[in-house]
Amino acid sequence: MTSATSLFSPVEADLRLLAENLKNLIGARHPILYAAAEHLFSAGGKRIRPAIVLLVARATMHGQDITQRHRRLAEITEMIHTASLVHDDVIDESEMRRGIPAVHSRFSTQVAVLAGDFLFAQSSWYLANLENIEVKRNF
Repeated sequence: MTSATSLFSPVEADLRLLAENLKNLIGARHPILYAAAEHLFSAGGKRIRPAIVLLVARATMHGQDITQRHRRLAEITEMIHTASLVHDDVIDESEMRRGIPAVHSRFSTQVAVLAGDFLFAQSSWYLANLENIEVKRNF
């Protein structure tokens, strides 16, 4: 049986770029939120949702490279998923996430809730700036 992550080999380089871009999207203007986001995104994860976005983009571009808008949509997808995990860990009082201390364990519950809210807000802002009504309507 083939592992799920081996199916992502066509977008492996895209996923590495995504990991770097996620940290940059948060920005260092908010040091505690940046530290919490960096803590989350550096833990890795399977990145299944953005991989699916990138695979569909590659499959539909018919030999052309995927666009920055495709990459941004994959990043938004991962930001929303990660924000929901942060909030879920607070609600479930989970001490660990992806093999490292959960955000609320490392920082505080207040920082974790704020970081999750911040990720939701940032992803909404980036989604609105895609200027693609079809994506906004179906997201």
